[in-house]
Amino acid sequence: MGCWQCKAEVPLGESICPTCRRLQPVDRREDCFSLFGLPRDFGVDPADVERRFRERSRLVHPDRFAKAEPRERRFALERATRLNDAHRVLRDWRQRAAYLRLASQDPFGDARAHQDPEFLEEQLELREALALAQADADRERLGALARDARARLTRLEQELGGLFGDERWYSDHAVDVARRLSRARYYDHLAADAERAAALAAALH
Repeated sequence: MGCWQCKAEVPLGESICPTCRRLQPVDRREDCFSLFGLPRDFGVDPADVERRFRERSRLVHPDRFAKAEPRERRFALERATRLNDAHRVLRDWRQRAAYLRLASQDPFGDARAHQDPEFLEEQLELREALALAQADADRERLGALARDARARLTRLEQELGGLFGDERWYSDHAVDVARRLSRARYYDHLAADAERAAALAAALH
Protein backbone atom coordinates (compact mmCIF):
# COMPACT_ATOMS: atom_id res chain seq x y z
CA MET A 1 0.00 0.00 0.00
CA GLY A 2 1.27 3.49 -0.82
CA CYS A 3 1.62 6.18 1.86
CA TRP A 4 -1.25 8.67 1.73
CA GLN A 5 1.23 11.51 2.27
CA CYS A 6 4.38 10.76 0.24
CA LYS A 7 3.16 7.77 -1.84
CA ALA A 8 6.11 5.63 -0.73
CA GLU A 9 5.46 1.90 -0.37
CA VAL A 10 4.49 0.88 3.18
CA PRO A 11 5.00 -2.83 3.99
CA LEU A 12 1.95 -4.75 5.14
CA GLY A 13 1.65 -4.62 8.92
CA GLU A 14 3.62 -1.38 9.31
CA SER A 15 1.72 1.51 10.84
CA ILE A 16 4.29 4.25 10.12
CA CYS A 17 5.55 5.23 6.68
CA PRO A 18 9.30 4.43 6.55
CA THR A 19 9.91 7.54 4.41
CA CYS A 20 7.87 10.43 5.84
CA ARG A 21 7.03 8.85 9.24
CA ARG A 22 3.31 9.62 8.94
CA LEU A 23 0.76 7.32 10.54
CA GLN A 24 -1.02 5.08 8.04
CA PRO A 25 -4.61 3.80 7.94
CA VAL A 26 -5.31 0.14 8.60
CA ASP A 27 -4.84 -1.81 5.39
CA ARG A 28 -7.89 -3.95 4.55
CA ARG A 29 -5.51 -6.87 3.93
CA GLU A 30 -4.24 -6.79 7.51
CA ASP A 31 -5.45 -9.46 9.91
CA CYS A 32 -4.88 -10.14 13.60
CA PHE A 33 -1.52 -11.73 12.90
CA SER A 34 -0.08 -9.24 10.43
CA LEU A 35 -1.04 -6.37 12.75
CA PHE A 36 1.45 -7.88 15.18
CA GLY A 37 4.03 -8.74 12.53
CA LEU A 38 3.41 -12.46 13.04
CA PRO A 39 2.82 -15.31 10.59
CA ARG A 40 -0.69 -16.77 10.60
CA ASP A 41 0.01 -19.66 12.95
CA PHE A 42 -1.73 -21.15 15.98
CA GLY A 43 1.52 -21.59 17.89
CA VAL A 44 2.39 -18.09 19.06
CA ASP A 45 4.57 -17.17 22.04
CA PRO A 46 2.32 -15.37 24.59
CA ALA A 47 5.24 -13.32 25.92
CA ASP A 48 6.12 -12.21 22.38
CA VAL A 49 2.49 -11.25 21.73
CA GLU A 50 2.46 -9.09 24.86
CA ARG A 51 5.75 -7.43 23.92
CA ARG A 52 4.57 -6.65 20.40
CA PHE A 53 1.25 -5.36 21.73
CA ARG A 54 2.98 -2.91 24.09
CA GLU A 55 5.36 -1.70 21.38
CA ARG A 56 2.65 -1.18 18.78
CA SER A 57 0.21 0.35 21.24
CA ARG A 58 2.75 2.98 22.25
CA LEU A 59 3.47 3.73 18.62
CA VAL A 60 -0.15 4.40 17.62
CA HIS A 61 -1.67 5.58 20.90
CA PRO A 62 -4.20 8.37 20.16
CA ASP A 63 -2.59 10.60 22.79
CA ARG A 64 0.53 10.82 20.61
CA PHE A 65 -1.58 12.30 17.83
CA ALA A 66 -3.71 14.67 19.89
CA LYS A 67 -2.30 17.66 17.97
CA ALA A 68 -2.09 15.97 14.58
CA GLU A 69 -4.45 16.70 11.73
CA PRO A 70 -7.89 15.04 11.89
CA ARG A 71 -6.91 12.34 9.41
CA GLU A 72 -4.07 11.03 11.55
CA ARG A 73 -6.13 11.29 14.73
CA ARG A 74 -8.71 9.06 13.07
CA PHE A 75 -6.03 6.62 11.91
CA ALA A 76 -4.64 6.44 15.47
CA LEU A 77 -8.03 5.62 16.93
CA GLU A 78 -8.69 2.98 14.25
CA ARG A 79 -5.30 1.35 14.73
CA ALA A 80 -5.55 1.36 18.53
CA THR A 81 -8.98 -0.27 18.31
CA ARG A 82 -7.79 -2.91 15.83
CA LEU A 83 -4.74 -3.67 17.96
CA ASN A 84 -6.88 -4.19 21.05
CA ASP A 85 -9.22 -6.49 19.11
CA ALA A 86 -6.30 -8.46 17.66
CA HIS A 87 -4.69 -8.72 21.09
CA ARG A 88 -7.83 -10.33 22.53
CA VAL A 89 -7.75 -12.91 19.75
CA LEU A 90 -4.04 -13.74 19.86
CA ARG A 91 -3.64 -14.05 23.61
CA ASP A 92 -6.45 -16.63 23.99
CA TRP A 93 -5.82 -19.98 22.29
CA ARG A 94 -9.55 -20.64 21.83
CA GLN A 95 -10.17 -17.33 20.09
CA ARG A 96 -6.99 -17.80 18.05
CA ALA A 97 -8.12 -21.23 16.86
CA ALA A 98 -11.62 -19.96 16.06
CA TYR A 99 -10.15 -17.06 14.11
CA LEU A 100 -7.96 -19.35 12.03
CA ARG A 101 -10.86 -21.72 11.39
CA LEU A 102 -13.15 -18.92 10.25
CA ALA A 103 -10.41 -17.65 7.94
CA SER A 104 -10.32 -21.11 6.32
CA GLN A 105 -13.79 -20.45 4.87
CA ASP A 106 -15.32 -23.71 6.08
CA PRO A 107 -19.00 -22.67 6.27
CA PHE A 108 -20.25 -26.08 7.39
CA GLY A 109 -17.71 -26.66 10.14
CA ASP A 110 -20.06 -25.77 13.01
CA ALA A 111 -22.80 -28.06 11.73
CA ARG A 112 -20.40 -30.99 11.41
CA ALA A 113 -18.92 -30.20 14.82
CA HIS A 114 -22.27 -30.94 16.43
CA GLN A 115 -22.38 -34.38 14.78
CA ASP A 116 -20.35 -35.78 17.66
CA PRO A 117 -22.48 -38.43 19.45
CA GLU A 118 -19.67 -39.50 21.78
CA PHE A 119 -19.30 -35.96 23.07
CA LEU A 120 -23.06 -35.46 23.36
CA GLU A 121 -23.21 -38.47 25.69
CA GLU A 122 -20.29 -37.10 27.69
CA GLN A 123 -22.05 -33.74 28.05
CA LEU A 124 -25.11 -35.43 29.56
CA GLU A 125 -22.94 -37.31 32.07
CA LEU A 126 -21.00 -34.22 33.08
CA ARG A 127 -24.13 -32.07 33.42
CA GLU A 128 -25.74 -34.74 35.57
CA ALA A 129 -22.65 -34.91 37.78
CA LEU A 130 -22.64 -31.11 38.10
CA ALA A 131 -26.34 -30.99 38.96
CA LEU A 132 -25.93 -33.62 41.69
CA ALA A 133 -22.89 -31.87 43.17
CA GLN A 134 -24.75 -28.56 43.15
CA ALA A 135 -27.81 -30.10 44.82
CA ASP A 136 -25.60 -31.51 47.58
CA ALA A 137 -23.49 -28.31 47.79
CA ASP A 138 -20.50 -30.67 47.62
CA ARG A 139 -17.49 -28.38 47.29
CA GLU A 140 -15.06 -31.26 46.87
CA ARG A 141 -16.95 -32.76 43.92
CA LEU A 142 -17.54 -29.35 42.40
CA GLY A 143 -13.85 -28.54 42.67
CA ALA A 144 -12.94 -31.86 41.10
CA LEU A 145 -15.32 -31.22 38.18
CA ALA A 146 -13.80 -27.79 37.62
CA ARG A 147 -10.23 -29.12 37.73
CA ASP A 148 -11.12 -31.94 35.36
CA ALA A 149 -12.69 -29.47 32.88
CA ARG A 150 -9.61 -27.23 33.04
CA ALA A 151 -7.36 -30.24 32.42
CA ARG A 152 -9.47 -31.18 29.40
CA LEU A 153 -9.06 -27.64 28.09
CA THR A 154 -5.27 -27.96 28.40
CA ARG A 155 -5.34 -31.21 26.42
CA LEU A 156 -7.54 -29.63 23.75
CA GLU A 157 -5.09 -26.75 23.36
CA GLN A 158 -2.28 -29.26 22.81
CA GLU A 159 -4.37 -31.26 20.32
CA LEU A 160 -5.25 -28.12 18.36
CA GLY A 161 -1.58 -27.23 18.23
CA GLY A 162 -0.93 -30.59 16.59
CA LEU A 163 -3.77 -30.18 14.09
CA PHE A 164 -2.76 -26.66 13.09
CA GLY A 165 0.81 -27.90 12.72
CA ASP A 166 -0.33 -29.69 9.56
CA GLU A 167 -0.14 -27.20 6.70
CA ARG A 168 -3.22 -28.82 5.13
CA TRP A 169 -5.29 -28.74 8.33
CA TYR A 170 -8.04 -26.72 6.60
CA SER A 171 -8.71 -29.58 4.18
CA ASP A 172 -7.73 -32.61 6.27
CA HIS A 173 -8.66 -31.59 9.83
CA ALA A 174 -11.25 -28.80 9.58
CA VAL A 175 -13.97 -30.88 11.25
CA ASP A 176 -11.57 -32.01 13.99
CA VAL A 177 -10.70 -28.38 14.69
CA ALA A 178 -14.38 -27.36 14.80
CA ARG A 179 -15.23 -30.23 17.14
CA ARG A 180 -12.43 -29.39 19.54
CA LEU A 181 -13.50 -25.76 19.62
CA SER A 182 -17.05 -26.88 20.39
CA ARG A 183 -15.74 -29.06 23.21
CA ALA A 184 -13.56 -26.24 24.52
CA ARG A 185 -16.57 -23.93 24.78
CA TYR A 186 -18.46 -26.58 26.71
CA TYR A 187 -15.62 -27.37 29.15
CA ASP A 188 -15.01 -23.67 29.72
CA HIS A 189 -18.66 -23.12 30.68
CA LEU A 190 -18.67 -26.27 32.80
CA ALA A 191 -15.57 -25.21 34.74
CA ALA A 192 -16.98 -21.73 35.34
CA ASP A 193 -20.32 -23.14 36.53
CA ALA A 194 -18.63 -25.61 38.88
CA GLU A 195 -16.34 -22.91 40.29
CA ARG A 196 -19.26 -20.56 40.92
CA ALA A 197 -21.25 -23.33 42.60
CA ALA A 198 -18.26 -24.25 44.79
CA ALA A 199 -17.83 -20.60 45.82
CA LEU A 200 -21.53 -20.34 46.67
CA ALA A 201 -21.41 -23.57 48.68
CA ALA A 202 -18.40 -22.26 50.60
CA ALA A 203 -20.22 -19.00 51.34
CA LEU A 204 -23.26 -20.87 52.68
CA HIS A 205 -21.06 -22.84 55.06
